[in-house]
Amino acid sequence: MKKFPRKLQYPLMMSMVMPTMLMGMPAILTYQTLAEGASFLSAWMEMLGRIVPFALLLFLVVAPIVRLFVIRVLLEPEE
Repeated sequence: MKKFPRKLQYPLMMSMVMPTMLMGMPAILTYQTLAEGASFLSAWMEMLGRIVPFALLLFLVVAPIVRLFVIRVLLEPEE
């Protein structure tokens, strides 16, 4: 199997972690608040529809700001 270059480490990790978090957290919240006899799948889909757009927007705004902060402030410049 051909392996990916090391520079893709973080994008690959994020591509695996983000969907898990975006689908798992609403499932947990839905399960905790589900009424007796209610359909879990429909309640979970409704919760996904409410949470995912805001989570993606937050990610698209916060990720570049954090990356810029880390590169400019926390890391030594490349020579």
